[in-house]
Amino acid sequence: MKERDEHILRQVVRAYLDTGHPVASRTLSEQGELNLSPASIRNVMADLERRGFLYAPHTSAGRIPTDSGLRYFVDTLMTVDPDIRRSMEEAVARDLAEASDRQALLQRATDELASLTRFAGMVWVRERRPQRIRRLELVPVSSDRLLAVIVTDTGDVQNRLVSRPRSLGDGDLQHLSRRLSEILECCDFREAGCRLRREMESDRLHVRRLLADLNRWADAPTEGENDLFVSGQRQLLDMPEFAVIDTVRSLMATIEEKEQLLHLVEQVEHEETGVKVFIGSEHALVNMEQVSVVLSRYEGPANIVGTLGVIGPKRMPYERVLPIVDCTAKWVSRMLGGNIER
Repeated sequence: MKERDEHILRQVVRAYLDTGHPVASRTLSEQGELNLSPASIRNVMADLERRGFLYAPHTSAGRIPTDSGLRYFVDTLMTVDPDIRRSMEEAVARDLAEASDRQALLQRATDELASLTRFAGMVWVRERRPQRIRRLELVPVSSDRLLAVIVTDTGDVQNRLVSRPRSLGDGDLQHLSRRLSEILECCDFREAGCRLRREMESDRLHVRRLLADLNRWADAPTEGENDLFVSGQRQLLDMPEFAVIDTVRSLMATIEEKEQLLHLVEQVEHEETGVKVFIGSEHALVNMEQVSVVLSRYEGPANIVGTLGVIGPKRMPYERVLPIVDCTAKWVSRMLGGNIER
């Protein structure tokens, strides 16, 4: 993208995030930063609209950034003020240092995320327990879906919906279940993933899509004990984006049921470092197109895996929210690992 186009897109995004209103070319021209006429700005904005970065909600109403426009802003154009980051680090360090144990630390981190961002803060922790697969069973659910049930040597039972090959009749399921149980028996989930990938390469069972679904499961099993801390969700109800009742219901159901959030958490868990942002339609949370989720992985002792972040409106101040989430994740990691000076 040309430098002038990027400059105008940056100004449109920032103005929209500040006001929530469509941004007009005349408004940007009067600000003086661009040193361009309204007509020149309007031409660039029209080009950005054709390319999918902006859209006009009404005729002659100015432009609003699309999810793609916000994504480009977050990935390419956004800058974080070092002074803001420093003040966030000081606030997080001061408040988290008072936690007396792990449970208190995670709850305090949740409250801190909600307090600093004014959105809903959440901290998720999973304590891994070494598990090996004892057997796998495939149960028919519909003409195109199966329920895969895995029983582990610790007695845990996990299940997930997977694709059902069209050629696979009910009579074939027992044979396929036995064969997959033989392949995966006594494997931990890491080894199970390796074996499933080998089976996918050879496709001797002619069920490649089913194997791919199982492999994604092996890469992010729901093993161990899970805790999800949430704070500040009531703050969202005062925001105009959450005035639509379907959005509010979906938000509260998502937080309460946790399952959809855990799918996002699983994606972040495989990230080595950094903050991951899910904007609008990117997160696939039902009836929550006006919502963004900002998450970061944190690291504890060897058996602890965790993710924390915030849920808020798509029109959130990303330049401020991302460093808050990043700083909190780093301080939680340091405190859980004991790498901090008291």
